Amino acid sequence: MPPHNLNVFINCPFDKEYIPFFDAILFTVYKCGFRPRCAFEFDDGGQVRIEKINRIIEECCCGIHDISRTEPDKKTMLPRFNMPFELGLFLGAKRFGSKQQKSKVSLILDRDPHRYQQFISDISGQDVKSHDNDIKKLIKCIRDVLHALKINDAIPGPKVILDNYLEFKATQPDLMKQRGLDLDDISYADKVLLVERWLNFMLLDKLGSHYILIKGGTFTYSLTDKTETLPDLYMAKYTVTNTLYRQFINYLSGKGAFIDVLPFKTLRQKLLAYANTIHETGFYDYLRGEPDLAERLRSVYDDDERFNKDDQPVVGVSWYGAKAYCFWLSCLETGCKDSGLYRLPTETEWEYAASGKERRPYPWGAPVPTSYRANYKSKKEATTPVGDHPDGVTPDGLYDMAGNVWEWMGNRNEQEKERFFLRGGSWDTTPDYLRCSVSGFQSPFYSSSEIGFRVVRSSAPS
Repeated sequence: MPPHNLNVFINCPFDKEYIPFFDAILFTVYKCGFRPRCAFEFDDGGQVRIEKINRIIEECCCGIHDISRTEPDKKTMLPRFNMPFELGLFLGAKRFGSKQQKSKVSLILDRDPHRYQQFISDISGQDVKSHDNDIKKLIKCIRDVLHALKINDAIPGPKVILDNYLEFKATQPDLMKQRGLDLDDISYADKVLLVERWLNFMLLDKLGSHYILIKGGTFTYSLTDKTETLPDLYMAKYTVTNTLYRQFINYLSGKGAFIDVLPFKTLRQKLLAYANTIHETGFYDYLRGEPDLAERLRSVYDDDERFNKDDQPVVGVSWYGAKAYCFWLSCLETGCKDSGLYRLPTETEWEYAASGKERRPYPWGAPVPTSYRANYKSKKEATTPVGDHPDGVTPDGLYDMAGNVWEWMGNRNEQEKERFFLRGGSWDTTPDYLRCSVSGFQSPFYSSSEIGFRVVRSSAPS
């Protein structure tokens, strides 16, 4: 059980119309570093409901009470007294309880200012906040009261929380499908697990790309048949798209919002200095060979209608281009203090993420490839949008680890050191190349309509 000062009691309606608001409350409390509590967390039918509620209230430092749905039920024509009643229990614990109970903080919410005075005027004097049935305002109210507790100094601003919540809602259908859950019949426990998983296992970079936590472990690496132990790793949910890569090229062209965040001159100097530290790869000479970095690193298929749609994976990018993109991402987030925060995966990391400890033959498991699981030997002779093959997703939620595009790896072939590894197969390969154990390799300056890349991040934010 979480410590008292991290528990937050949620007292609100649980009807279908209120679900979006309840989900926003749940997410905001978790995002602020606290633990939401409500009567639905228990499934002990033998326990009296009011005993559950009293126990939860006792264990909470804060209560969120939304009394905006107290009007008569449309079917029974009876008013709903649960929310005002539980508010009274909470205020009673604060008034008559122990020293710890007296430190409780309550956030009372209603949909309109002063509406509460018409039906529960006895709480006049309490600081009742109005959310106007607006999720944005609701999130801000909750965030501000939790921030005022001064328990967690790392609580983000309300806009960040709202943006993250909208991202979570956009990915929620995928998360539920992976777990066989029904949106219209989801338990409180499953709701909690989905939010926890998203917050603990997902990261967003400055461009809004998702990264999923791949828990570290031990597995047998196919190329050496030796046991490898890997730490936790965050891997991008999708390969880099044209939309994302074009933001990088726009930056190099002096356009876009990120110019104000990171001066281009600074990036160029830092990138060349970094490239010189791995001079043996040819990276430094490749960059110096063309003064216009945007032109040097632009996808050679940016004007090809088969490959240039926004949500298709970027192709026609050399290993150098992929490395430069990762370097840029790192500098955006750290001011170039940690130029290796984002990078290309190594072969062992990629294979571990694709095949898992159980050494799945394909990212999705043992079944043979089909057109529902991967894009290979494409009749369209083109890539498909990222995430277009949900039946091929890994158990961790990584898409397109087989087919669509080969992915550049960060490490070289030790037998042919001038070449870098590739993994995953492409839209033009046969099914044999979709196996997790299959690798290819190419020269770092090479680009092709079959090659893209995926980004990893070594650690979570501090």
